[in-house]
Amino acid sequence: MKGSRNSMDNEVRIMERGSYYLTPFLEEHVYEFIHIIHPENIREFTQLGHTNIVDALIEVAETSEVYLVRDGNGEIVFVGGVLLDMDNPQMFALFTTKIKDNFTLLARGSKMLVNFFDKTYPLLTMTISAEYEAMLNWAAWLGFEPVGFSEYKNTQYVEFVRCNLQKNSVVNSLARPVMH
Repeated sequence: MKGSRNSMDNEVRIMERGSYYLTPFLEEHVYEFIHIIHPENIREFTQLGHTNIVDALIEVAETSEVYLVRDGNGEIVFVGGVLLDMDNPQMFALFTTKIKDNFTLLARGSKMLVNFFDKTYPLLTMTISAEYEAMLNWAAWLGFEPVGFSEYKNTQYVEFVRCNLQKNSVVNSLARPVMH
């Protein structure tokens, strides 16, 4: 389901690369995105205790710094952002059912988003289910380093950290006593 051309014409374009652009993810986008969200993302929301995915996406839109990327046809490629209610900013990504069709764009867009967040955050964290090997590799490719494991509701997760090398930061003085 495409967004209406009118609403897309009014979207703020934070960054543009060719015909693709980054815009803030708003509640109005939820109703467009819900029809194309990848089943793995729905499963993750469910594992985290959400019973209504629309409500979960609205909560994300209202409580996080979150953006979406549109392609030249106006279709959403992916949604990504930072959860701000954590001890450290937690980056996340939500994908569409066309993730394999748009993988190159997704990779480029992900790098753009991380570089965008580098301007604001001295470090970012990510928590990814251990069963998603492609996503674990994606996080490493983006410059995140695995620093530990956790478990929540019988699901194993890999904890990642990414230091912004442009900022002076110590990720964890006990676990990683290296200054950047």
